[in-house]
Amino acid sequence: MSYCFCKTILHHHGIHYLRLSPTHFIEANSHQLFLLPVTRCISSTANPNQHSFAASYLIKKCGFSPESALSASKHLKFETPEKPDSVIDTFRRYGFPEDKIFKLVKKFPKVLSCNPEKTLLPRLDFFLSRGMSSTELATFFCIIPPLLHRSLENIITPTFNFLSDLLQSNDKAITVAKTYPFIIYHRPESYLQPYVSILRENGIPKSHIASLIYKWPRTVRVCPIRFRNTVETVKEMGFDPSKLVFTLAVLARSGQSKSGWEKKVGVYKRWGWSDEEILAAFKRNPWCMMSSEDKIMAGMDFLVNNMGCESSYVAEHPILLLLSLEKRLIPRASVLQFLQSNKLIDEKPNLATLFKYSEKSFLHKFVDGFDEAPQLLKLYREKLNLSK
Repeated sequence: MSYCFCKTILHHHGIHYLRLSPTHFIEANSHQLFLLPVTRCISSTANPNQHSFAASYLIKKCGFSPESALSASKHLKFETPEKPDSVIDTFRRYGFPEDKIFKLVKKFPKVLSCNPEKTLLPRLDFFLSRGMSSTELATFFCIIPPLLHRSLENIITPTFNFLSDLLQSNDKAITVAKTYPFIIYHRPESYLQPYVSILRENGIPKSHIASLIYKWPRTVRVCPIRFRNTVETVKEMGFDPSKLVFTLAVLARSGQSKSGWEKKVGVYKRWGWSDEEILAAFKRNPWCMMSSEDKIMAGMDFLVNNMGCESSYVAEHPILLLLSLEKRLIPRASVLQFLQSNKLIDEKPNLATLFKYSEKSFLHKFVDGFDEAPQLLKLYREKLNLSK
């Protein structure tokens, strides 16, 4: 008897089936092949009548597609609607909007198998008691629904308490958790405690550490060994650990790979910067190494070739490379060029000062005081609108 092979492989309960003919499959299990009649194989086609109760529930109640429902149902343990209904009702009682409930379920279907009294209520109550509102709670768990299955005693509570003690505020800890929920997902000894310990060991004031984590909580999730090396590198560059700029330098170094750092160094060298100038610029403003290569190139090209700056001048004022080319540099340069071409100013102002002014101060000094103010303002606004 001959068989015609087709490419379709069916998968059911961990077993793979390869169709040989309309009436027979080969079962591939544990490196053995078994010839089976088609009646012993379960089709993978999305026929609702052949779905398990859990899959049917996901389709009808939660808006799953047949394919995603079939996949998710393999991890669910309920044969009646009582348990999943009680989960959904719990979220409703806590003020979760319908769209957030079903978004959460689609991201984490296993939540429907949990015991609301033992699993959901303690975790929801914990965050409510710390100051999170019902609306914030819904958004928070939609971002990271697996947190509903993390240990309250061993992970959530000690991590939150450690964060709250560091920031000296429950409200700030909640803000950090909302900004970056994954900071609560791990035991404190996995990332948060080593991160803080390494900084403290190197003389960084606790207030600077708290500020760093409050503003950039994502930086905490880094390999402790790699982070320790980064801190040592920043110290070797000559930064003072007692100064706030040290933490910014650590942030800039840890936020990119070694190759990424070297590429940016290469860009600056293309504009004639020496190693000493690059280091000096980094010390003045560590963010100059956080800009993309394209942004650095565009900024340098405009300042050197359009504004007539010396490359070394930009190295002395690296903040210029952090300002928006479209929304800051070009509109103000247009106003300056108008003033110069119409001989409305005697000498060229300090460009670093001109570009760093707040908008109110810039308009007061370079627009409002001239008879041509309406024309200057129109020019300025036209350039701003072009950037939108």
